[in-house]
Amino acid sequence: TRFIPKTHSIVTLFLHLILGIHKVSHMKNTTHYASSEELSVKKFSFTSEEIDAHKSSEKQWYYFVLTREAEIIFSLFDKVRFPLALEIGAGNCEQSITISRYCDNLICTEYDQKSHAWMGQSILERKLLNVEYRLCDAQDLSQFRDKSFDLIFSSNVLEHIPNIDRCLSECRRVLRDGGIMLHTMPSRWWKVFSFCFCPLRGWIPGVHGVSSNSLAEFWAFGRELWISKFETNGFYVDQTVGLPFYIGHGNKFIPITKAGNALALSASYLYVVRKR
Repeated sequence: TRFIPKTHSIVTLFLHLILGIHKVSHMKNTTHYASSEELSVKKFSFTSEEIDAHKSSEKQWYYFVLTREAEIIFSLFDKVRFPLALEIGAGNCEQSITISRYCDNLICTEYDQKSHAWMGQSILERKLLNVEYRLCDAQDLSQFRDKSFDLIFSSNVLEHIPNIDRCLSECRRVLRDGGIMLHTMPSRWWKVFSFCFCPLRGWIPGVHGVSSNSLAEFWAFGRELWISKFETNGFYVDQTVGLPFYIGHGNKFIPITKAGNALALSASYLYVVRKR
């Protein structure tokens, strides 16, 4: 608990409880089984120095988290070049800058033109040499031809989509044979910490995605459920990767963020997905 200020006694007690749970779950769940095959989970963390360097404002912290996550994800494919890629739910397209370095051409899509406008430029105001920006519903990719993309990418998007089966069906249709999908989704750790720290900011804990309530959402954020969901829609998960820890409160509660990274907790998981 060396990262936690002594004045935060409630937070300290909560962290002790979570760490006790983590020790047990870490011993039992270091691997996950999908289709009788063992999937080991490689994990990444932010360093304390990285966190300190980017914590001064909420906007700076948000940019850092998005950029660093994209850098980590594509470092796993540093020798791969994607001729044509699709990003769904691109927000204000900050991660698109990193993604575009690995693609000949990238199409970034967002359902709402005003999404993430508080960060500066909205999606249709962006300009990047090899990137095209469009408005598109991830549940309806009819503007794209069958088997046209080598890569489909999303970051914390699928948990917001009402009809996920329809979305994945469309993704399967436009993904080329031999293509790859990279999707990140929040973990149960992210849900627990984000939910429990809301009262400390005077917030009423709410639902992040499309689940009916927070308990249902906690269950929905499990890796085993997403692996099963991909499998029932004609894909298989080739790899899962634990991404660095943060909670859904921007640059608040930095000591908790540092502790979570020191313990290798994951705020979200990357699912490397391929067609069956």
